[in-house]
Amino acid sequence: MIKLLVNHSDLLKGLNCVATALPTRSSLPYLTNVLLETEGETLRLSATDLDTTVITSIPASVTTSGSITLPGKKFHEIVRELSEEEVRLSGTGNRITISCGLGSFTLSGSSSEQFPSLPSKSGVDPSCIPVDVLSDAIRKTSYAVAHDDYRATLNGALLDFSESGFEMVATDGHRLSCITLGSLSSPVSIHALVTQKALNLFAKLSSNGDVLIRFKGSQISFEFGDTIIFSRTIDGEYPPYRKVIPQDNDCSLSTDREDLISVLRRVKTMANPTTHQIKFSLEKDKVLVHSESVDAGDAQEDLTAEYQGRPFQIGFNGNFLMEILRNMSCERITMKMKDSNTAVVINDYEETDGSDSYLALIMPVKLSKATEE
Repeated sequence: MIKLLVNHSDLLKGLNCVATALPTRSSLPYLTNVLLETEGETLRLSATDLDTTVITSIPASVTTSGSITLPGKKFHEIVRELSEEEVRLSGTGNRITISCGLGSFTLSGSSSEQFPSLPSKSGVDPSCIPVDVLSDAIRKTSYAVAHDDYRATLNGALLDFSESGFEMVATDGHRLSCITLGSLSSPVSIHALVTQKALNLFAKLSSNGDVLIRFKGSQISFEFGDTIIFSRTIDGEYPPYRKVIPQDNDCSLSTDREDLISVLRRVKTMANPTTHQIKFSLEKDKVLVHSESVDAGDAQEDLTAEYQGRPFQIGFNGNFLMEILRNMSCERITMKMKDSNTAVVINDYEETDGSDSYLALIMPVKLSKATEE
């Protein structure tokens, strides 16, 4: 039996939080449920897909303590449509009544004993980092995480946090993103491959303050406010990414980041819809951005930029390049190149040689014969 009263906005906020962990589809029906448990004067909500778990607590006036699991999406849908008043939850067995204002809903659930065992905080000391710093690092790197790559280690981002500093790296083989914050340190060392789902959930759910990160064995957790995200980490060694970052790129293009995004967005409308290929024709202080599609036609535009180096042409996947630029926050960027086959390094134009740095890397694409002419 369970009986309690909860504020509608608190309940909706809690459900918005845990619903992000529900699997889109599952052969195990209980994984589509949300677990409700009373703990003193709080209601704890939990959801899991077995790899990632989200647990959050909200204040509640508890009359009768208990626990039950309810169909997550249906429960969320009902609460989302309720008026902004207090919500009463009461029930016995596997049925619960949700009352708010003049409305009442009866929802069939199941025993909490059928819900999988939830992970708990490991006994190790946590590392502490500001929420906004970790969220920014995730935004600047997670787009480069591979999707369902046969190399399992590329399907997550490397999180490295110790007394030496903080670093997060992601790559899918076509592009790489790396943020280094030497100004941050942790007495507890963390070296973990974190799944993209866990990273995205944290970036979506976190708000402000600090986050406590605990890592032990194959589990990492992020604790912030009244919420904890648990996730299994990816086994294996991350590839030696520093070896693929060229150190002798001697051609440099600098331009306004938003200007380049705008030019790419316009020129990309005529790019090959399969390859999304964009060509840069580089000459001293002259950069021509060009695209061509056999069926549609072509487009070209001069980019206001400063270029120093030998003249040559280089091709990029326009979507990949735009995604890198959109996840940067600086006003001007520098693209350091060598030739049409060597990886290009993209930096903040204003960045100094301090202990904090960010770089993105993108591999060129082979120019089609049509665009080379």
